[in-house]
Amino acid sequence: MKLWATAALALLFSVAAAHADDLQKAFDAVGATLQKDGGGLVPLYAACPKKNADPWLYVGSSVVVFFSETDRAILVNAGLCNGGNGSAQYLVIIENGVATLADVGLKDMSFLANNMYAEGNTLSLYGNRWLNNDPHCCPSKKAILEYNVKTHQRKLTIVGDDKP
Repeated sequence: MKLWATAALALLFSVAAAHADDLQKAFDAVGATLQKDGGGLVPLYAACPKKNADPWLYVGSSVVVFFSETDRAILVNAGLCNGGNGSAQYLVIIENGVATLADVGLKDMSFLANNMYAEGNTLSLYGNRWLNNDPHCCPSKKAILEYNVKTHQRKLTIVGDDKP
């Protein structure tokens, strides 16, 4: 029994370490993009720079979804270090150990995802869609953003009609 428990624990730690490496790759990909504009990404709000006039973000949460045995997508949710009620999301695709930021149209006041799942090569991100006259607090539509990780094609479909 002890041998089985030790093996299970070792497997659990190896899986956790692999997830941590993938998350770090995703955070590095997002951070590299933000550095081009003078900002960056920190793991916690408490780690935000004291002078945060630059576009610095902190990681709020992240979702990992496997779309094959070795490849995965990571949705990084980030908040603004300088406060405010804005937010940001980034979709990072990790294929063969290489992290790439996917341009799928995630943007505050446009579309932000609440959750994500994969079926084959297609990622489906379910979330909120703001229309032109919607206030920041209140996106008026629910939508699904489908993204094919192989063809890089995307499709946004409105699924709710909460407002006329």
